[in-house]
Amino acid sequence: MNTSSESTGRTYGGESLADRQAKRRQKFMAAGHELFGTVGFRQTTVRLLCKQAELTDRYFYESFDSIEDLLAAVYQQAIEQLQRQVLAAVLAEQHAEQMIERGLDVFFEAAECPKTARIIWLEVLGVSPRIDQAYNSALRNFSQLFSQFTLSVYPNLKWSPEELQILAIGAIGAVSQATMAWLLSDYQASRQTMIKSIKPILLGLVLYVQQQPTHVP
Repeated sequence: MNTSSESTGRTYGGESLADRQAKRRQKFMAAGHELFGTVGFRQTTVRLLCKQAELTDRYFYESFDSIEDLLAAVYQQAIEQLQRQVLAAVLAEQHAEQMIERGLDVFFEAAECPKTARIIWLEVLGVSPRIDQAYNSALRNFSQLFSQFTLSVYPNLKWSPEELQILAIGAIGAVSQATMAWLLSDYQASRQTMIKSIKPILLGLVLYVQQQPTHVP
């Protein structure tokens, strides 16, 4: 490595310093996903991360302050990708039942990756208040997605935002707990079984909401 080009930020090998830093950061993100999803966060060291990424610890601390910092980034990336996939799947359908079925299919397909599932549902638990906040924020984001879905189907629903939020958190909590149990069972049930089992919970909520009073447009 040309040290002077690194320190001055010059282009080296056709790449700017920012480009090289971004690539190194992504290598550590990939290393974190691999190690957190296999040996686990608590057994992962900077040395292991550097070996996995094929970089030195100097470059680790260039991008992250700590292993927990990396965990937060890996978790956030996984959650955001999952949410984008589910949202795209739901928006591709027009009817509530199909939206639920397709959304669950994409959700459980992503959860079938044991590394991703372990990071999202196990490795972030009890790490620190900061990671707990990220976990709770992800739960709220998914509940907001469910609330938006409900309002898109029933725009005149006569429910307060608080009531709808509580309903959504309960629905997402049910899906999340079922997914954690699925992971811990080493995926004994098939994805189709998971969809078939969870779908009535969400569809039942939608049908219940359908029967509620609505605002007159």
